[in-house]
Amino acid sequence: MSEIKVLTLNIGNPSLERAHKQVKWLEQRDEDIFVLTETKNSEGCHFIEDYFKNYGYDLFSLNASRQYYVYFPQSTTNDLGVMIVSKIPFVKTYSIFNMEDKYYSRFAGCEIVYESQNINIIGLYVPSRDSSIEKISRKKDFCIEVANYLKNTSQNNRIVCGDFNILSKDHIPHYSTFLNWEYRFYDLFIELGYVDAFSYCNKNINDYSWVGRTNDGYRYDYFFASNSLNIKQCNFVHETRTTNRITDHSAIFLSLEI
Repeated sequence: MSEIKVLTLNIGNPSLERAHKQVKWLEQRDEDIFVLTETKNSEGCHFIEDYFKNYGYDLFSLNASRQYYVYFPQSTTNDLGVMIVSKIPFVKTYSIFNMEDKYYSRFAGCEIVYESQNINIIGLYVPSRDSSIEKISRKKDFCIEVANYLKNTSQNNRIVCGDFNILSKDHIPHYSTFLNWEYRFYDLFIELGYVDAFSYCNKNINDYSWVGRTNDGYRYDYFFASNSLNIKQCNFVHETRTTNRITDHSAIFLSLEI
């Protein structure tokens, strides 16, 4: 059997200086696909896009053996979103929102073929919120749109990942600030037959992708995989947050046997 690896990381809409550090870290990784969240129409994110699109075409590495494929939906509303960088060619890229929609860039989908299997990868950057009605509605409406899409499409060979800005209701520690519909969004994936890959691989282990100023941990970043896929490993990579500090989130990677 072969192995395919995917990594997701919230890059925090980086400055140009930080974007340089992020691409240097990413190009050393052995994952096949990177799903980057909290992107924007910004100098730093456009540098990342151009860096990987043009990889191997400078004077010093012309015709380099590695090539990357990039899908970066950019909203006309300048909202935050997702970028997918892949070493495997895309068969298809798509968003479920039109370009003028405020959610357009927050959903990035692609299809690839690996070892003769079609695999659908969806990257999400779920809106964060505060206590205002406007931001609660923005987050809730996005979750509803995504939920309806998932309910009405095939779940086979699909990976849904990214920064969900939600927790499961059994998250330790428990935070009273999350609302029932936010827990329901997590539960939806389980009900549809997806596997929370980190929990599957790390039973009874509490680990976090983001830590607040009071040192409270939150598992905001996820991989949900169709139960048709063979999960081999799923773990956080904390160096992005703790050691090299190229962003304030830990990365998380998933490996599958195909």
